[in-house]
Amino acid sequence: MAPIPVVIAVGAAFLAAGAVAWRRRPENRTGLLLVLSGVSWFLISAGEFFINLFLALIVHQVVVFPYGTARSRLERAIIWSGYALAVGGYILSEIFPTTNDALAALAIPIMVAVLFLVVRRWLKASPAARRALEPIVWVGPPVLIVAIVSVLHDYLDVGTSTAIDWLKLVYVGIPLAFLAGLLRTTVQRAAVGDLVVELADASSPGEVRDALARTLGDPSLELAFRLPNQEGYVDGTGRPVMPPDPDTRGVTVVDDIALVYDESLRENPAAVLSAAAAAGLALDNARLQAELRAQLERRRESEGGQLRVDFVTAPKDHDALAELTTRELEVLTLIAEGRTDRGIAQALYVTPKTVEAHVRSIFRKLDLPADATMENRRVHAVLTFLRSRA
Repeated sequence: MAPIPVVIAVGAAFLAAGAVAWRRRPENRTGLLLVLSGVSWFLISAGEFFINLFLALIVHQVVVFPYGTARSRLERAIIWSGYALAVGGYILSEIFPTTNDALAALAIPIMVAVLFLVVRRWLKASPAARRALEPIVWVGPPVLIVAIVSVLHDYLDVGTSTAIDWLKLVYVGIPLAFLAGLLRTTVQRAAVGDLVVELADASSPGEVRDALARTLGDPSLELAFRLPNQEGYVDGTGRPVMPPDPDTRGVTVVDDIALVYDESLRENPAAVLSAAAAAGLALDNARLQAELRAQLERRRESEGGQLRVDFVTAPKDHDALAELTTRELEVLTLIAEGRTDRGIAQALYVTPKTVEAHVRSIFRKLDLPADATMENRRVHAVLTFLRSRA
């Protein structure tokens, strides 16, 4: 039996961490498992059954963290082996006391299997997944060593020093590590406010993607856009891409925009949705730019690699561009080629202020909303131009 201060410290740590985790992430079973571990720890004095149950619960938490559920046959086999040994082994040892040593020895290979699973998961984990696993990796080895020593001391009578019972204080690190891992994924929500500020200066789909990737801690994050009247998806450059595979990657679709991310973020969908909501305007602008680039690419292919417009034959009666002057059509064509106001001024041998006046006139005549960003209005203007020419 561990000293009273150790019992109180470990049990309280499990209950407190479990309550916080359960409240912050109710959909994840880690909080519930932590609370059950705390209860079983306080009941250890009632009999060896609760010692076994406590160890089985720890095995369960380590195996399923940070997802909260087992995701492979190996994980399920380790979990069920732990509970079978804890419950079935206790009953068997009560009926046949001579089997106690052999049953206790079976706990060691289970712990070794858990260690193997954690190491393998760490080696295969993406940067986003390692953020959650880091606390467990640091706390796991000393806890595992103390657990093995405890099994040898309590069940196999290896060693007699009471210092082993005080070493169990290291178990306090278990719930703190689990809680830290969960909070490392939820802390991304706090970065949503910074995301809004950062996206204020984003002017391309690539910059929007980079900002979202930094906020969610996933360098592999991708954006895919489904365009109107077109099957499939395109990337930020307007080129077709394969549809996201939900079996191997996490996918969240918001208004025909697919965020494709590391599977470790699947168990925290709220963070993804919060980031997508904060980036709503920027994502819409990125989708428009992707549509613009896709149409530009098709136009270039149909016109031999060069974008051009026939001002003489441009329709004037049934066209959205009917009210534009020839000079304004020239300015809009150069905008479609991706030129800045300064670049347009140099091409037309006019001042930048003259170009700004033409651009404002174009926006007004095309009835583009004044409350939209300049970049957004430019994209809408070019899309109107391309659709009219089509």
